[in-house]
Amino acid sequence: MKSREIKLSNDMTSVIEALQEIEYSSAKARLTREQTNILRLFTEEMMSMTMDILKDCKGTFWMECTGMQCQLHITASAPIEDEAKKAFIEASKKKVNSPVKGLKNKISALLAGMLGSLDSPELYSSMSAGFTGGYMGPARMTAAVWSLAAYEKAAGETETESDGLERSILTGMADDVTVSVKNYWVELVVKKTFDSEIKAAMPKFTGLSHICIFVEDIDTAAAYYKRLLGASVDHYLPNWKNPGFFKAAGFIQEAQEGQVSIAFLNVPGTKLTIELMRYHYPTGRTEPVIFAANDVSGARHVALKVTNIEEAFLHVKSMPDTRLINESDEYKVFKISDTKPTEVRFVDQDLREIDQRNIDAAAVLSQVKYFYFIDRYGLQWEFEQGHTDIGD
Repeated sequence: MKSREIKLSNDMTSVIEALQEIEYSSAKARLTREQTNILRLFTEEMMSMTMDILKDCKGTFWMECTGMQCQLHITASAPIEDEAKKAFIEASKKKVNSPVKGLKNKISALLAGMLGSLDSPELYSSMSAGFTGGYMGPARMTAAVWSLAAYEKAAGETETESDGLERSILTGMADDVTVSVKNYWVELVVKKTFDSEIKAAMPKFTGLSHICIFVEDIDTAAAYYKRLLGASVDHYLPNWKNPGFFKAAGFIQEAQEGQVSIAFLNVPGTKLTIELMRYHYPTGRTEPVIFAANDVSGARHVALKVTNIEEAFLHVKSMPDTRLINESDEYKVFKISDTKPTEVRFVDQDLREIDQRNIDAAAVLSQVKYFYFIDRYGLQWEFEQGHTDIGD
């Protein structure tokens, strides 16, 4: 995944845009808040460094992620006019007259040497270690690549802080920083591989959550199950428009426009909860399908409680002959959006009444996480975490 490219400039506008792109791309890559903050710090330092070294900073910044492997790229034009190049090299010479300290000064000296010629060998001496390939001769000047990891490995334990790299966010936290020049374009790449905090694992079940039945009308169905089973309505969500719910149900595009009514019924003498559900939008087939006793099919849907829903999601995703209800790359474990106490009604309440039960039920709903999948026989399942007020 590659982010949008941000145009560089010598003011804070490009820095702000770059940090905004880091936020967006990190969320898309499903990085944690801590991981995103690390990439933000890298971005701030590498952009500050580039703008300081190249006074007229023109180029692009972007981010690439493959799994948990992330790279931040800056490609910027180096001074190509003779006078500008001469001034740049002279400024870098001053920085290396004494032992070069700091990553920025070392990179500045490196760029001067790569852009200059063998007429200034002292510009290379400060960064003699760390080149990973290529030659420094005039004909092959653009082939050289410098690596921070290779430099630190060559320096080993003999490097001291006074004549080595001063500590910085990049030297302390990045896996590697590479510098190269090609056709008078400078490229700075920062690499970081994060440890995945979520690994596939067998679901840790705590019990049955509920059985869902899709109906054409909530009131009619509730009356039917009261006659049939003696089930009574505990609470319900009339005309619910919850983006988090519709995302988890597989309606990625229609999430903002969905509308559903839900009622929870308790079956006396058991710990079983029946969930009655009616989709107002998006609508599906309106006539029920009646299966014979020996037809290969099943209820819609069976929900189980788990305590490790993120790991359980990866486990289900890896199972053959099993598919997620929505096979889009965007489908994942979803959290129900915040639910207001006024959206929850108990059967014995006046329509205008709100008490602690509404507050408690809304608080529970607002922290529920879940996802759906379909097994090889067409039975739809839900794994659910946090719905502590229903089921056994």
